[in-house]
This record gives sequence, structure tokens and C-alpha cells, in this order.
Amino acid sequence: MLAGFVLGVPIFAWICEIVGWKTNEPRYDKLAKEFTKLLTSAYATTALFGGILLFLLVGLYPKLMAYLTDIFFPSFIAYCILFILETATLYMYWYGWDAMQGRKKSLHIFLGLLLNLFALGIMIVPNAWATFQASPVVVADGTAIERAWAAMQNPTWWPVNIHRLIANVVLGGFICGAYAGVRYLLAVTKE
Repeated sequence: MLAGFVLGVPIFAWICEIVGWKTNEPRYDKLAKEFTKLLTSAYATTALFGGILLFLLVGLYPKLMAYLTDIFFPSFIAYCILFILETATLYMYWYGWDAMQGRKKSLHIFLGLLLNLFALGIMIVPNAWATFQASPVVVADGTAIERAWAAMQNPTWWPVNIHRLIANVVLGGFICGAYAGVRYLLAVTKE
């Protein structure tokens, strides 16, 4: 659920920021910033749980993990690069919010686009690992990249990518709506 949150909420924050930028309505920018504030702690928690899961998988299922590593190692590298890029972009997006107002706003919006693209990549790459286990394909000999790509191109990879993208957007919308509802109910002034 945290991973879906971290993938879905930036989409809403970015859209709110664009609406605020185009309409010159500061309330949309404020809302986008509040959504992004939720991301920093959720992102760290998601990374922590992911690391714990990795150690458990390697410790409890060493043969399976050795087999998957043999097939998917190039995608592991791509995932690590995407993770580093997303982390750096998220923190530049969050900590640069106030500094990138006015004429630098388009740069901030571009960072939001990059954040969402890196998050999409972080979703798509591991989907290949999971769907390979659900619908394996025969992996022929070849280079490591050719073998990884052949394993990724299994029959369920793209349907799961589409499903998870929609599900993450729905979860992000639910969280944003719930957060906005709670903030509304706790408000003491009309503003």
C-alpha cells in the first residue's frame, strides 16, 4: 500500500501544481505542497520495508533469488539507478518548492514530471520480476541484457503494468481525498 501511495500521490500533487500555476490560484499550489509533504516520510518507510523484504527473500529463498538474479541482474541495475534518480528528484522537488516559485516554477514542474516518470519506471521493472514468476517464458541463451529482456516480455507484464498504474492512481486519489476530508473537518476557519 505504501508503494502504491508513493506512486499515486505524486501524480495528484503534480496535477494540482500545474492547475495552480496555470490559474494563478495559490490554494492549488498549497494543496500540492501538502500532498508532497506526505511523500517524504512515506517514501522512506517504503524503502525501509523494501530493504527488509529483500533481506528476507535472500535469506529464506536463496535458490530462487539466485535463479532470478541470474536472469534479471541487468534490470536490478536499472532499478537501482531509477531508485537513486527518484530519491534525488523527490527531495529536490520537496526542498526546492519555495525556492522555485515565480520564474523558476516551470523548472519545479519539470522536476515533478521527472519524479512521476522515475516512479513509473520503478513500478514497471519489478512488475517484470513478479509476472515472470506468474507466467514464465523460456529464456534462451544470449547476453545478460537479452536474457533479462526476454524474461520481461512475458504475457502478463503489460496487463499488470496497466492494472497497477490505474490502481496506484486510484489509491493516490483515495488518500488525497481522505486527507482533504480530514483537513476540511478539522478546519476552524472558512479559509
